[in-house]
Amino acid sequence: MTHRLAEYSPMTRSFLSLLFGILCVVCSLNSHASNLPDIGGSGFSTLTPEKEKAIGDVLMRQAKGSLPMVYDPLLDEYINALGNRLVANANDVRFPFRFYWIDDRNINAFATLGGHIASHTGTLAISDSESEFAAVMAHEVAHVTQRHIARFVEAQSQRAPLTIAGLLGAIVLATVNPEAGMAAMMATQGAQAQASINFTRSNEQEADRIGMQILADAGFDPNAVPAFFNKLAERTRFMNQQLAFLQTHPLSAARVSDTRLRAERYPKRHVPDSQDYTLTKARVLARYHHKNEDVVSIFQGRLRQPGGNTRANQYGLAIAYLDNKKYKEAESIIVDLLEKDEYNLYYIDVYTDILLGLDRASEALDMLEYHYRLRPNNQVVTLNYANAAIKAGGNRLAVHLLRDMLHFKPDNILAYDLIAKAYENLEDFARFYEARSDFFYQLANYPRAIDDLQEALNHLSSSERLENRRLESKRRSLQAEFDRLKRM
Repeated sequence: MTHRLAEYSPMTRSFLSLLFGILCVVCSLNSHASNLPDIGGSGFSTLTPEKEKAIGDVLMRQAKGSLPMVYDPLLDEYINALGNRLVANANDVRFPFRFYWIDDRNINAFATLGGHIASHTGTLAISDSESEFAAVMAHEVAHVTQRHIARFVEAQSQRAPLTIAGLLGAIVLATVNPEAGMAAMMATQGAQAQASINFTRSNEQEADRIGMQILADAGFDPNAVPAFFNKLAERTRFMNQQLAFLQTHPLSAARVSDTRLRAERYPKRHVPDSQDYTLTKARVLARYHHKNEDVVSIFQGRLRQPGGNTRANQYGLAIAYLDNKKYKEAESIIVDLLEKDEYNLYYIDVYTDILLGLDRASEALDMLEYHYRLRPNNQVVTLNYANAAIKAGGNRLAVHLLRDMLHFKPDNILAYDLIAKAYENLEDFARFYEARSDFFYQLANYPRAIDDLQEALNHLSSSERLENRRLESKRRSLQAEFDRLKRM
């Protein structure tokens, strides 16, 4: 299953992603969670790892409410497994990392404070190997471990706090008018631009060096770094405007040459792509990269090419049929794939949606109950199981599954969305509004979260004293957090 919170125009998507990438290295003054340390009004001399983590967590919640994030449990599992494999081979790791997807066909990736790293779906779509995509992620991991972002924030907060405030204003303006937002950002940067570019270039060189070492230590091919850079250089040569990735990661001929020479120092190695990579790429191409009406013919063409009759292309065609409501055609492919690999979560996820589309929810529930017993804490299985339960009228089962999941994954957007639907179906409106409040809090939408908590209180009877106290305390805490945000 997949969930999109909002649709953005291509220009808005590209601008918001770029602006957030820039914001990630300058908005230290926007620390507003109730548990954040006081960093002062006009700047601070040291951004400790604890401060960095706390600020980064809040900043990422804001991004979820403003950027076209992808909420797809399979993609989430893949990018976090890959990312944490890289982090496990990095030095100077100060906190847990978290990896995200942004629904954007443009090539880009960025890191922000506290180990939050995001990739555009377009970056994976144009990669020719898992090592190439891992190279981009390793580069971003290096930015965090070398504290490039934190050091830049420290310098900017001392040098020009008003510049940071202006960039924050540009974010708000961009959600309404991307062109005006870009103009505001450019005007705000002013004389800071050259210093920022110089700072970025030196950091990019260090991130290239450290990132390549991380990549090699994690078992990937270091030659993927110059290969990816060459690909970007070739694409830029035939385009009128620079790629989004290169606007935040300046690429010079010397930098490409330097990475090629450095890669030659490592032993030659052939690293085959994992099945998860090939299936993830097929899912991205089918669901996020090509137009829905074109996807069936695209994957039919890929399957006809020499060597193209792969499980990944079959899987992509099944998704294309599913998303175009050709359920029988999709089922024929997925059933065959499941016979070869019955525990594959990529196939189970698509088969669940096929069965629901064919009004065979009971079959989906039987299948998912079996897999849930095998993997009770897996988000792909749990979310599909809960969604199928809701479609079949098993709302209490869905609530049970989702409450258990949220105990282990309290920031899961899809889980809050589904549990709110289940409570609404049960006409338990106090818990429905509380779940919606939790959902909006995860997006840093404080006004909606506070309003929904008040609505939840309105649906409690006077005899439910403990619940009244709990929700009132929660509402006051949220209001205090929001008031502190507005004072920043």
